[in-house]
Amino acid sequence: MHPAHYWFAAAIFAGVIVFWRPARDRSRLRAALGMLALWAASWIASLLPPAWRPGDATMEAVAIALIELAAIQIAVVLIFDLLLRRVRITKLASESLIVAAYVGVVFNLFYKVGVNVTGVFATSAVAAAVAGFALQDMLSNIAGGIALELEGGIKAGDFIHCGPRAGWVKHVRLRHTAIMSPNGETIILPNNELTRFPVTICSHAERRVIPFTAPYARDPHELIAAVEFALRSSPIPGIAREPAPSCVARNMAPGHIEYAAVVWLSKPGHDIGETSAVLTRIYFALRRAGIPATEISTVIEMKSESKAALASMSPVDVLRRTPILRLLSDPDLTELASHLRPLSFAQGEYIIREGDQGESMYFIVEGRVGISFRSNGAERQVAVMEPGEFFGEASLLTGEFRSANGVALSKVDCYRLDKTGLEGFMRRLPELAEDMSVVMAHRQLELDSIREKLDRETALRREAERQTQLLTRIRRFFEE
Repeated sequence: MHPAHYWFAAAIFAGVIVFWRPARDRSRLRAALGMLALWAASWIASLLPPAWRPGDATMEAVAIALIELAAIQIAVVLIFDLLLRRVRITKLASESLIVAAYVGVVFNLFYKVGVNVTGVFATSAVAAAVAGFALQDMLSNIAGGIALELEGGIKAGDFIHCGPRAGWVKHVRLRHTAIMSPNGETIILPNNELTRFPVTICSHAERRVIPFTAPYARDPHELIAAVEFALRSSPIPGIAREPAPSCVARNMAPGHIEYAAVVWLSKPGHDIGETSAVLTRIYFALRRAGIPATEISTVIEMKSESKAALASMSPVDVLRRTPILRLLSDPDLTELASHLRPLSFAQGEYIIREGDQGESMYFIVEGRVGISFRSNGAERQVAVMEPGEFFGEASLLTGEFRSANGVALSKVDCYRLDKTGLEGFMRRLPELAEDMSVVMAHRQLELDSIREKLDRETALRREAERQTQLLTRIRRFFEE
């Protein structure tokens, strides 16, 4: 063999070592090593006695062809995997160039060993007709793959439906397209199926209609408003904010009205968890509105269950543990407890929202509530409220806009107290406003200290100023 062959082989082997780590497709590097192994075998064959080996010209032509094929593999990795990694080149284009290079090497080998290449072309028409008839399915798949690549309608990552099969596209090859079903199965679809049958490519926001029922006794306008508010006010993972979720009445069936929540999935194919989250959100929204999401025959059972959920802590016990109500006697607490409204929230729902107007406060019976506020464009959690604690009292006592968010970190059962339930006590007990302002000033200072990192002297001075301001606002608000 010519000495240059050894240098070419060494350069290709060095290229395999250099490109092994950064290359995305190492199968081509393995192919290059395989070609080098065959070249080494041809070199060993050249050392055999003349009677046992082919002619020197044939051996040299084969050796050169093997080195050229190995060099093509290295060039493909260098060009398409490294130099043009950020340039989107279709698989069809790269594979077509590789096939053309292979054909050139093979015909060059035929020419060197004395094969009549012109005769091969002359007799290829009949052979092509026979091969085409025998391989018509495979050729149909290849033609389909070429059409898919040229038209660019389907690409990796799309969620598609083709007949009874659906899944995310993993890759598109010349003969087949591989998709992964929602169950995690890999399905190989022949490309001729994708060109012969309708294919649905789901958009990034896929509409989903989620049905539920409610009895005739409930006002449809009230029910639809409650469901839409719950679905829009707090984000649901996997559900798009735009288009906004909606609720519609679909049918009047015996015993109940059929409704449906219309939502848009932001991740097509991931619909099981999102459907569950939407139905859970609807359930809690209807409970808060006093609208059971069941048939009439089970309404009484559902109401008793709602009361049982809050039976672990009586309303009077809840109020007794609240510092801003410490001046009220037991008879006063019993009277005030009659104004409490039991509510339940699903995990992830906003109970109060920063910037909203609200004249109510909440007492937690079960579950955990995260208190957070917006800071530099991000939401920052500053406290976690546990059962027996309360929040939202600033808006109840002063009428100010909410200064923080309250998000259910788990299923939350709580009581809500509105301004109308507290007005009589504020007029009858003037000292109650002053005591409330002291407790509120201290609680608000804790939040300010976290936000602004105040020193002790500044904190004490601000607490005194805040208490005076709060007392004025409370008295003014309840005198309106």
